[in-house]
Amino acid sequence: MSKKNTKADGLAAEIPRKKAYSMAKLTRVIVKYDAGWGNTLFIRGKGASGLGWEKGIPMQNIGCDEWLWEQFVPKGDVTFKLLINDAQWSKGEDFVVAAGDSIICKPEF
Repeated sequence: MSKKNTKADGLAAEIPRKKAYSMAKLTRVIVKYDAGWGNTLFIRGKGASGLGWEKGIPMQNIGCDEWLWEQFVPKGDVTFKLLINDAQWSKGEDFVVAAGDSIICKPEF
């Protein structure tokens, strides 16, 4: 005797499972700084995938004095510093942005 498939049996298979990354929120760091011709701003820190203190990630230049880093971050804070050409650290305390928020930074070097 074989079991019949009912509509109720198929419903469980059709419900999509939530994945951790689908609950992540877009987190943005916008930097207002003229790094000079041929220079690039980098970001280093913790709290987001791929972000570390040992090696920076180049930021996207979106204007003559505007830079962007954005990533989906599931929860918590992203703590970071900015660098010119991944060599010269910004002065002062670390910057912090919460997952899903945006921050506009005006660093000093």
